[in-house]
Amino acid sequence: MGAMFFAVLAVAGQIERNYIREKTLEGQVAAAAKGNHGGRPKVIDDDMLTFAVALKDKGVPVPEIAKKLTIKEGKNAAKSPSVASLYRAFAEAEQAAAVDDGLPLRPKPARIRWPEDPLTPEEIELRDRLQAQPHPNAGGPRG
Repeated sequence: MGAMFFAVLAVAGQIERNYIREKTLEGQVAAAAKGNHGGRPKVIDDDMLTFAVALKDKGVPVPEIAKKLTIKEGKNAAKSPSVASLYRAFAEAEQAAAVDDGLPLRPKPARIRWPEDPLTPEEIELRDRLQAQPHPNAGGPRG
C-alpha cells in the first residue's frame, strides 16, 4: 500500500515538473519575441571586437588591447574588460568564422543500424565507393 502511495506521488510530481517546464519554455519564447534573450549583457560588443581584432592583427599584445577598450553598459561600465574576456571574444569570433566556412564543428553522430534496416541513399553510395576501391593489402610486394 505504501509503495503504491509513493508511486502516485511520484507521478504527480512528474506531471507538475512537466507543467512548470512547459510554462517556463513558453515564457522564454514570449520574451525572445520581444527581443529579450536573457543572460548577462556582452562585455565586448561588435564594435569593440572589430577594433580589438584590428589591433591584434597589427601585433599589439592582448593586455594592451584590453586597456584601450571601455565597457559601455552593465555594472562594470567605464572599466576595461579583462584579458580573459578579450581572449574569449576572440575565440568566439574565430569559431563563428569557422561555422561560416560550412565545415561542421562536430562529426555527424553515428546511427545504430540493425541488419534488417534498409540502407539510406548515402549509405548505399558510401558502400559502393568503398567496394570500388582496391583493398590496401591486395597486390604489390611488401617492403
